[in-house]
Amino acid sequence: MQNPPNTRGGSAHLRWLLLTAIGLSGCSAPRYVLEQAWGQLRVMHARQRVEDVLRRRDLKPEWREKLTLVLLARRYAHEEIGLKLTPAYTRFYDTGGKPLAFNLSACPKDSLKPKVWRFPIVGGLPYIGYFEEPRAQRARAALEREGLDTELRPVPAFSSLGWFADPVYSPMLEDDIGRLVEVVIHETTHTTIFLRNQVAFNESLAVFVGDQGALNFLARVYGPLSGVVERYRASVARRRAFSRLVAELYERLDRLYASPLTRAEKLERREEHFRWAQQRYKELFPDPAHWTSFVKRPLNNAILLNYGRYNQGLTFHQRIYQTLGGSLSRMVELYRRAQRYADPIGYVARACRLEGFIKQRM
Repeated sequence: MQNPPNTRGGSAHLRWLLLTAIGLSGCSAPRYVLEQAWGQLRVMHARQRVEDVLRRRDLKPEWREKLTLVLLARRYAHEEIGLKLTPAYTRFYDTGGKPLAFNLSACPKDSLKPKVWRFPIVGGLPYIGYFEEPRAQRARAALEREGLDTELRPVPAFSSLGWFADPVYSPMLEDDIGRLVEVVIHETTHTTIFLRNQVAFNESLAVFVGDQGALNFLARVYGPLSGVVERYRASVARRRAFSRLVAELYERLDRLYASPLTRAEKLERREEHFRWAQQRYKELFPDPAHWTSFVKRPLNNAILLNYGRYNQGLTFHQRIYQTLGGSLSRMVELYRRAQRYADPIGYVARACRLEGFIKQRM
């Protein structure tokens, strides 16, 4: 089984945006801002044009195929889905086999309300990114001294939501073809549709559009009955099954933390729920060769929320897609209009007569 969306090697996303030149006067951590600005400038300086990379005689054949697909996929996302066409993914950056950055999140041990960092433009975000691992480790240790659950994970790529021309990062080319195309469409969705302070909605929408867009694109390029399409379709089905497990674990813990039990009792019982979820995972995916970190490490609330925010709302988006006749372009057009309204999620639901679905956690 491939890693679920938020672990992507690939498609992990740092939504902290490096906005050093765009109104960072309100940020309370100038050292952090300067470090992120330096990291972003380093990436921008070392980028190469994809067209130039493709001319290299020493380029690995599989990288040549995948870079060519990236150029085709970004054009497809614009012309067929209606996503913005930006300079993103027309450049290439080689990380030298190292993570590009590190993403840190935190959460109380007896609550599913994440710690939120606030930034200009994008608002509150439940994670923060670092280019240097020692700095990230120190920040993590400080949060743990406060008694919080944490998760720190390497990030091979991130999106600037259109503020910079994001390159193709070399770790993206280590993913299979379907996943690579999904990442391009996923990130282009963020550039096109982004609701302030609605992280779970934004992520689940990008997951849905990315998956469905990748399936449609791969069917056009390789044929609807090709092995490439069938493998990616199976991957999507596995990730949907995993998302349902995560949703059930979330609901169990939400009820536990809201109960009148003492904090000590809640912490003891949450471990029972974590063990149940890991055992259920092994039943759903019995081949150990496909097991991910979900069952290879102890779980905590921060880890669960990272998994969950990419999956909450998928059923809602699926129903919108079906109501609009299975048209991603109509769906994207509707969501783009919704950004102009005070209640964009409600606007989408009312437009498709699905008001009942907005009751689910987004």
